[in-house]
Formats: sequence, structure tokens, C-alpha cells
Amino acid sequence: MTVLLLALVLGGTVERGTDLGPSRGNSVCSVSVLALDPEGRLLATRTGSASRTPAMVFRAWSAPFLEDAPPLVFDVFNPRGQRYQVLLGAAPHRSFVLLGGTQRLDRPVEARLAVAGSSIAWTSMYGRWRVEPRFEGHDGPCGMPQAFTIRP
Repeated sequence: MTVLLLALVLGGTVERGTDLGPSRGNSVCSVSVLALDPEGRLLATRTGSASRTPAMVFRAWSAPFLEDAPPLVFDVFNPRGQRYQVLLGAAPHRSFVLLGGTQRLDRPVEARLAVAGSSIAWTSMYGRWRVEPRFEGHDGPCGMPQAFTIRP
């Protein structure tokens, strides 16, 4: 794994078949979960209300050296552990990080899971949910999953 990581850092590209998943505690992407309130503000909470939270927001970043990586997607699993939805991440804005004296795209992406007024609220799918970031076209997650809760 160390050799692969070093090759990615030096090469700066990713080939289609490369293992981009977390291994031995290493991740090449990360995701955070926020709640959108009725006024459109993002709240730093992983708990939403099926009647008052318009959406749960997923923000993810991939390692800056993965310039040619496929797009990030979010696999959303319901409280029963079944895949509920796959959301494609879209860049809300561009940001750069300094890496070895050069600027590279940090690749932040965002997706929103509709909650209030959706089938989640209609069918009372309350409980602990999970979101996993992964690269489109790859089977496994590229970072650690994050849990969030939807309550009535």
C-alpha cells in the first residue's frame, strides 16, 4: 500500500483498475454530514428531522494528488442496511491546496439527500443511516463511512 500511495503522489494520475479504497486505516477521500435547516443554513449536526429537515448534505474531498480520479459518488444506506440511493457529487466551488510548492485542485464535492417531503418521511424510515464515498465505476468505498440519524 505504501508503494501505491508513493506512486500516486509522484505520478499524480490514477488508472482505472487501481485500488482507491481505504486499506489498513488509509483513505484517499473523506465525507462529512451536515443538516440543511428550513431557512437554507447548513448545521454541523448529523441528526435531521423527517418533518423539518429539507435535506442532509454530504461533502467529500479526495486527496489532492488524485487529479484524474473518477467523480465521487455517495452510496446512501437506510437503517436496514439496504442501499437507498446513489448520489453523484457536484462541485459547489473550487478550492486549491498547496502541495509541494504547487497548487492543485482539492476536489470538494457535495450532494443532498432529500428528507422532509420525501419517501423517507412518507414511509417513516427513521433511524441510523450511513453514507459511503466512492469513486464512480469502483465497487468499494474510498474513505470511511459516516453515520447520521433521521428522526420523526
